[in-house]
Amino acid sequence: MTHRDHRYSLVKPMVEAGKIEIFSDIFRFIPKTRVANDLGKKVDRFNELMTNVEEFILKDLFLIAKFCELDEDTMLRLVMKQYRDTKNRLSNP
Repeated sequence: MTHRDHRYSLVKPMVEAGKIEIFSDIFRFIPKTRVANDLGKKVDRFNELMTNVEEFILKDLFLIAKFCELDEDTMLRLVMKQYRDTKNRLSNP
């Protein structure tokens, strides 16, 4: 990534303020297409991963964390919260 999109810098303060609570909240501030392109992924594949966050590889999650200036633990916490929320919704319709 040669030029970092300025919207990445919005993510960390929003996490710290509690406005981003789960992984998908990040994409209210920066488009999925931007992140997918920066990861070198096709948008369709990225959307599949967003639906099933457990299929992301750690390398990609850590890269997204780096883009957003978050530490790996914070990124994993956001992903795990989304995973658990989705899992609970599916098991308790």
